[in-house]
Amino acid sequence: MRRMIVGWLIIVHALAHAYAGVWSSAVGSIWVATILSSLALLAYLFAGLGVLRVPVLRHQWKPAMVIASLASTVLIIWYRPPWGMIGVAIDMVLVLAVLDVQQPRIDADIAVVDTIGAANYRHPGWARAGWTLATIAFLYATAAMVLRPVFLRWGSTPEERIAALPGDDVLPVNAKYRIDHAITIHAPASAVWPWLVQLGQDRGGFYSYDWLERSAGDHIRNADRVHPEWQQRAVGDTIMATQRDYLGGRFGALGWRVTTIEPERVIGLENWGTFVLRPVDSSTTRLIVRTRGAGEPSLAAFLTAPLEVFVFEPAHFIMERGMLRGIRRRAEEGVGRVASRQ
Repeated sequence: MRRMIVGWLIIVHALAHAYAGVWSSAVGSIWVATILSSLALLAYLFAGLGVLRVPVLRHQWKPAMVIASLASTVLIIWYRPPWGMIGVAIDMVLVLAVLDVQQPRIDADIAVVDTIGAANYRHPGWARAGWTLATIAFLYATAAMVLRPVFLRWGSTPEERIAALPGDDVLPVNAKYRIDHAITIHAPASAVWPWLVQLGQDRGGFYSYDWLERSAGDHIRNADRVHPEWQQRAVGDTIMATQRDYLGGRFGALGWRVTTIEPERVIGLENWGTFVLRPVDSSTTRLIVRTRGAGEPSLAAFLTAPLEVFVFEPAHFIMERGMLRGIRRRAEEGVGRVASRQ
């Protein structure tokens, strides 16, 4: 039982580094922050699962603890995230307590597993299933951390990421959290704009994976043509995410309120971001979507950071990338059809 408690404490401490990674990547080099936070989080996760006797991982849990502690300390000293010194203190106490006090008991338990084998457990099926799920979770966490810079900056250029865009003033000037996605569309802004205006569950959908949205009970069908009756939007309108009776209507009307709109240039959505059209030339447009968050330190941000890193960011990237590519395909096909008729 004590070994189980120690293992889960290390795992919880690992997940706490998701917040350090979110905060540090917002205030410094995303690559340095990603390397340090990934090392700390994944090495602590490795060690925690190793203490829980997951195969392969259990034989290297002690080096993983040392690597995790060093990476965490460097990350906190370099970026000084809120509550960082508390984190350093926990790092030191945890490493000393586990490696000095608990190590003999943990190693003895691991030796028992190596000796008798999983087949001789009282419930071998449950043990193997648990270890398999733990290994899958570790591999997923590794992929999510390594790919995080792509999730946050797919398609955008360095110049676009530092440029001031319409809608930036909607959030406080000290807003730190950022996601920038962009795509080049070989069509003028006037041909792209109609597809943006008719975004919404009750209009043209979101041009992404509507089959996936329908599997969650959202009645969405992506439009493949511009509908004249859907070409009006105004500040204060709600772009519907779901039908009004979704999940029995328990959550009311789910969607994003339009905060900014300039025809053929920008549409801003509260709690989503700003969609900006930047003409490259008369026949090419850059579509940029910038999502911003305050990024201020808070207990809520600390507790939800693992969900942010491992659930929201990958899912948001998959769906928004699909949407941008869907808009590009439709706009370019529309221009092609017009050209063929001429």
